[in-house]
Amino acid sequence: MALIVRKMQKKDYEPYKRLFDEAYTEYLEFLMQRNPQQYQKEKREERKVTRTRFNFYLKTGSSFVAEEKGEVIGYVASQAASYMHGVDKLLWIEYVVVEPEHRRKGIGAALLQKLMDYAKHNNINRIYTTINPDNEASIKLHQKVGFNVKSWKVASFKSAP
Repeated sequence: MALIVRKMQKKDYEPYKRLFDEAYTEYLEFLMQRNPQQYQKEKREERKVTRTRFNFYLKTGSSFVAEEKGEVIGYVASQAASYMHGVDKLLWIEYVVVEPEHRRKGIGAALLQKLMDYAKHNNINRIYTTINPDNEASIKLHQKVGFNVKSWKVASFKSAP
């Protein structure tokens, strides 16, 4: 089985959407089992993939898919940001998703390595993301490829209903 990790393309919309929907549903179920009171609101505010959101990540040039036998089985969606956390130029990882039956085979690590190579070749010296402290698999994945994982707190403000 030859794994190919390549830049995201227009043709990847449907697989991206399918993988996102599956992973988000799985993640919400996981969170509800861990802490139902905390994540009850999250369940009501389900996220949806739109073509506009997909196109945003497509245009970044820093989002990649993992493909095996012509089928997309995972992706990393990221974007470049200027001046954040005291760094002039960085990449922000929004999602790392791998189909359940393909997990723990190095695909997530290959996606992150491709992103790290992209950063190096584009003079980007920092990559950030947030990881829920309850998501042990994601913590282990990021640590495996060299990320320094710390605990997190998120503050947000919603200005419109």
